[in-house]
Amino acid sequence: MSCSHNIRKALIFSAAFCLGSTVMANECGEPPAAPPLVDGATATMEAVVANSDEVKVYIADADKYLDCREAAIATEGFTALDKSAQDEYRAANKTVLDARNAIGEDFNKEVAAFKKANP
Repeated sequence: MSCSHNIRKALIFSAAFCLGSTVMANECGEPPAAPPLVDGATATMEAVVANSDEVKVYIADADKYLDCREAAIATEGFTALDKSAQDEYRAANKTVLDARNAIGEDFNKEVAAFKKANP
């Protein structure tokens, strides 16, 4: 094989890789943004309830996003990615999952603070 053939082959593979990973990521959209949490020690009951609703929506959106991204792992497009790209994709999923789990824990702490401030 000629050097130019190998270069052309590498460029085609690189373009396909970039396009493939972009398509996979775009199919699921952007990760949801976590809402700010109220300060349970000073918040009103109405604010805590409203924040609870926001947290529930965020968790549901994060679950939907992660389900979409996990489904992509079973595709040929994903298995065609090199190990480094696959690891990066999985690490990004873990980051969203960790944030999803943390907000529930953090919100529960604010609820406990609210209950302590409002016996």
